[in-house]
Amino acid sequence: MIKSPWLPQPTLAALWCVWIALAIAIVWLANATALDLALADQQFDFTQHSFTQKHAFFYETVMHVYAKHLFTVIWLALLLLAWLPKRLLGHRLSTDTRYKLRWIVLLALLNAIVVSCLKHQMPHACPWDIVRYGGSAPWVPTFTSHPALEAGHCFPAGHTTSGVWLSALGLLWLPQAPRKALLVTIAGLAVGFALGWAQQIRGAHFLSHTLTSLWLMCGWLLMVFTFSKSRIE
Repeated sequence: MIKSPWLPQPTLAALWCVWIALAIAIVWLANATALDLALADQQFDFTQHSFTQKHAFFYETVMHVYAKHLFTVIWLALLLLAWLPKRLLGHRLSTDTRYKLRWIVLLALLNAIVVSCLKHQMPHACPWDIVRYGGSAPWVPTFTSHPALEAGHCFPAGHTTSGVWLSALGLLWLPQAPRKALLVTIAGLAVGFALGWAQQIRGAHFLSHTLTSLWLMCGWLLMVFTFSKSRIE
């Protein structure tokens, strides 16, 4: 059986280099700049001493609750398409497409599990938990040693994982249409970023938390590109 690669080796090597460079950039942004605090300051009303959008219907209900339910339903639908017995689907989906759908749903699950485990182990506080914004936890840059905190467990951004897995849908266009795959992947990352941004507006996360979650998803995709094949012919 002949196995086809997802991407040419030079392209894959370049993407790994970009991924490593992004890791360095995220760490620098979090530790060497005040961007995390500056963006949180914009959302915090120092007169009212609160994140005024914390319980806003659009951000708390639509972008948090409804969005999570919507993308869960989409994931479950893809799960059924990927794993239902072929006799029930007939010729509606090719073997290659079902194979790629399996990667997509597994990547979504893997990313959610890893981020959830990291959140439970990490002591990082959410913006609304730090002293600067009315909480009790000290401010510590993301990628430095953190003290043990009861109100931590806020890193990486969890809600971002609800939608960032859509970036894996780009697999459906590989290897035959890499430009379309790239556009779909970018769109999926944008969805994840939008969900993370909504949480930042509420005071639930810093920018570095969101960017780290997006970076992790890109890492899973690169691992699939590197260690698996797009189809079996």
